[in-house]
Amino acid sequence: METILHTIEAVIENLDLVCELFAAIFGYVGIAIILYGGLKGFMHFLHATMSRKGHIPHIRIELAAHLSLGLEFLVGKDIVETIVDPSWDDLGKLIVVVLLRTGVSLFLEYELLQTKKGVHHLPTRIPLTQKDG
Repeated sequence: METILHTIEAVIENLDLVCELFAAIFGYVGIAIILYGGLKGFMHFLHATMSRKGHIPHIRIELAAHLSLGLEFLVGKDIVETIVDPSWDDLGKLIVVVLLRTGVSLFLEYELLQTKKGVHHLPTRIPLTQKDG
């Protein structure tokens, strides 16, 4: 009986380590997606500004998609961390963080849909400045 309890304890300890590893991976993936999307959006913005051929709505769509996906990974990280080591304090913080990130994610998704709808009515190249005359 003691061997079984020892085995169960070892499995639980290893499971905690695996969950902590997955939480860290989720966090790093979320941050990487957000950084990649931000850098890519910035580079496209610079290119559009320099070439005077604006693709700002397309850039916003791409950036919003990266932000939304990155936030989803960060919410997953917070959930896994709370499952591994739950406390009332951590649970309260998780609820607030999940609500805030979900709200931001929903807002980004809404903006993404609205921008996509507007992009269908726009020409593919929009001048950044209007020329008089």
